[in-house]
Amino acid sequence: SEYVEGSSFNKAIEVANATGSPVDLSSYQLEYYFNGNSSPSTTIALSGSLADGDVFVVASASASAEILAIADLTTGSSFFNGDDAVVLRGSGAIIDVIGQIGFDPGSEWGAGNTSTQNNTIRRQTGVCVGDSDGSDAFDPAAQWDGFAQDDITDLGSHTATLSVSDSGNN
Repeated sequence: SEYVEGSSFNKAIEVANATGSPVDLSSYQLEYYFNGNSSPSTTIALSGSLADGDVFVVASASASAEILAIADLTTGSSFFNGDDAVVLRGSGAIIDVIGQIGFDPGSEWGAGNTSTQNNTIRRQTGVCVGDSDGSDAFDPAAQWDGFAQDDITDLGSHTATLSVSDSGNN
């Protein structure tokens, strides 16, 4: 639900739960695919339970005090920059992807504030299902809103507007 590619080590990923039920995070992980690689170079296991409507924030252990105060998990593992794909995987399946696995876009995906380099991008409130195809082209403007570098004003919370068809209650 949020991707922070800020200055220095100010990097974080926020995962939101809009499923209607708590989620056991023990079968979930974040994977970072650096520089167009088709295999992850960093894998971060998630843990705990994530209540419906809540978020889980993973941040660099060297991030600013403001980001660390919000983080649920910090890690000294290598973090992404603007040209690295980030995957949320659950029970072996891709749940969501920022970027495109196996493709190096140069320096970033997107343009201006709605890009993956030196910006914060937040999932649009009407988007409640992630991109489960890691091989498709990635345009952040399709599902994300862009903000300036180091903008963490909404990190730690996310609002999703579910429609009847999104919630599975047809």
